[in-house]
This record gives sequence, structure tokens and C-alpha cells, in this order.
Amino acid sequence: MFEYVKGILADKGPAYAVVDVGGVGYLMDIPVSTFDRLPESGGEIKLLVHYYVREDVQRLYGFSSKAERQAFRLLLGINQIGPKVALAVLSSISVDDLAQAVEAQDASRFKSVSGIGPKTAQRVVIELKGKLSAERGAAGMQSGTVGGSDRGNRSAVEKDAHEAMVSLGYSESQVARAIGRVREVLEPGAPVEEWIRKALQVI
Repeated sequence: MFEYVKGILADKGPAYAVVDVGGVGYLMDIPVSTFDRLPESGGEIKLLVHYYVREDVQRLYGFSSKAERQAFRLLLGINQIGPKVALAVLSSISVDDLAQAVEAQDASRFKSVSGIGPKTAQRVVIELKGKLSAERGAAGMQSGTVGGSDRGNRSAVEKDAHEAMVSLGYSESQVARAIGRVREVLEPGAPVEEWIRKALQVI
């Protein structure tokens, strides 16, 4: 039904974006990888869309590339994986890393993802075997967004990383400890996506 939404970025957070299209604001859930590529609020943006409908739930999910959206759709096709868990996977693992883990049948790569247990991780690598790399090659990494700006403000980046990890299902105390450990090793100016990935490795 929807292929993409193009307009002005009215609001954003680590897990959502609001795009103003002709005076109508479209709220979309997004993975952290897409958030890191967003422009500042007020900038022009184009996000590829997945329209999700289940019983009384209707939501829009936005992505910065065809590869991300296709990976999201493939994950949704796996039993016991819904949109929240699919976004958690894409927020924790890049599409390239996901494809490599699947092709190597490395289920341990998913142990840091909230909502993914050992059995579900095993299903992911089995059911996506041979699919993700092919789809990634066909879809490419075409960006749907205007490039984001440098996030040199460490406190703002930490806040974004903290909010994103809480939205992925981790507790405030878990996130605070992980962010504190990451703060000691990351250089100033590191993007929020890198903060989150490092924090997921030590949580």
C-alpha cells in the first residue's frame, strides 16, 4: 500500500520518526540504524515504508534502505518474531553482519538481542539461510534519507543510546551500567549506532 514517505522531518527519536507530508504527520517506528542517518528536524527526508496490519493494530515502519526493509520483512516471516523483535535485531546488528551470521549459521550472534532466545536465534539462521544475502544484493543499500549530521555532543548521543536500548527491552539499570562502560572506550563524536552496538556487547 505504501512504498515510501517523503516530506519534512517534524520529530525524531531513537525508535521513531515523524514525517510531515503536506500538513499530515506520519509516525513511523524505525531501527537505530535508520535513526543514525536521519537529518536534523526540519530537513527533507524520504523513508521506505512497511505497512503492518494485524487485527486492531496498524503501524508504519520506516527504513533508510531497501536492504533494511527487506531484512525486516524476512524476519517477520519467522515464527514468534514480530515487529518489535525484528526492529531489535536491526538495531543491534547491521544488515551486513546479519547476512554474515546467517550464512555462517552463527546463532550466537543474536544472544545480545532482546527478545531473541537460543531457539529463536537458531530458527533465524536456518530460515534465512540463502535468502538474506540474495535479497541484500538485489535491494542494494540505497538510502532513502538525507544524510544525518555529525553527533559530536556526547551527552546527547548518550541520551539517544540510552532511550534506544530501553525501547529494546533492557532495564534502566542494565542500560546505565552498559553505557558507563562504553563511555570509557569510545572516542568523542562516535555515532549513536556505535554506542548501542558496543553497549549491547557488554550488557
